[in-house]
Amino acid sequence: MTERPWQALAGLRADNSKFPARASLDGEGIVVFRTKAGLRGVQRSCPHMQATMMNAELTANDTMVRCPLHVFTFKLSDGKGVNCPGFKIKVYEIREENGSLYGRPAN
Repeated sequence: MTERPWQALAGLRADNSKFPARASLDGEGIVVFRTKAGLRGVQRSCPHMQATMMNAELTANDTMVRCPLHVFTFKLSDGKGVNCPGFKIKVYEIREENGSLYGRPAN
């Protein structure tokens, strides 16, 4: 499998951005979170009823994200729903390089 290229997240910087933060990657809106393990991105809206993930809460030692509307919880590792079988979100790897942020799809 070919590795996807890293793309700059325009307007976001690791040192002066407030998280969660909105960004765009491949024309899709994403939300970037700062977790205990680093930065991670998810699609901007929950797949259940399209609630914004900007107000989502990190849970389980920052390994999962919970939608604020119906408490649907997703793993940040692969996007799979924990308490919502059949639902999945897109997750994004985010890295910092010289203060700038770069992302690519993780799944």
